[in-house]
Amino acid sequence: MIQQLPLFPLATVLFPGATLNLHIFEERYRTMIGQCLEQHSPFGVVYLRAGGEVVEGRPTSRPVETASVGTVAEISANMRLDDGRYLLTATGLRRFSIHRILQRAPYIIAAVIDLPEEGGPQVDAAAHALRSAYERYWQAISTASGTPVEVEDLPAEPEAMAYQLAERIQVPYDQKQRWLETELSTRLRNLADELLGELAILPLSPGLGNLN
Repeated sequence: MIQQLPLFPLATVLFPGATLNLHIFEERYRTMIGQCLEQHSPFGVVYLRAGGEVVEGRPTSRPVETASVGTVAEISANMRLDDGRYLLTATGLRRFSIHRILQRAPYIIAAVIDLPEEGGPQVDAAAHALRSAYERYWQAISTASGTPVEVEDLPAEPEAMAYQLAERIQVPYDQKQRWLETELSTRLRNLADELLGELAILPLSPGLGNLN
């Protein structure tokens, strides 16, 4: 189903289930967030590839270039300051794909389509492989550091597990965006490959690797 969604381009990637703290100071986005709060409606977070800079409080004329896949964000907490700025926390709900742009000023409004997540045996197999890689990774961390490591349990659902690890693994945002865009089975396999790659260099680089 196609729906209209105001978009907030950001130089970060929001995954479903993750939270994002935002300081809204531009007038156009104050207006957008004010309307979202008044209507109890979400907005979309899209990865900003280029443009959108703000100089001396005003946006530059450089065209905004965003990814075509983003995440629907729900405002879970907010505070409006005396000067009209907002401090808010947004929670990622689900992925969407931009169908077409309906408005570019003062902020972007797009027609978007929700992207469902796949299921099936290939997802289950990839999730099992990722869970195994995660356990091996932390076992190796414990061995390399000589210290027992308390490992956080992963979510049971493959989708939630993939998004949690994609959020926490420290890689460039371009890579995170690719994980957001890929099918679930591919995302799970890519995350396992990332952990196994770190595992391969642990004997040469003892320490905590690249997970938070």
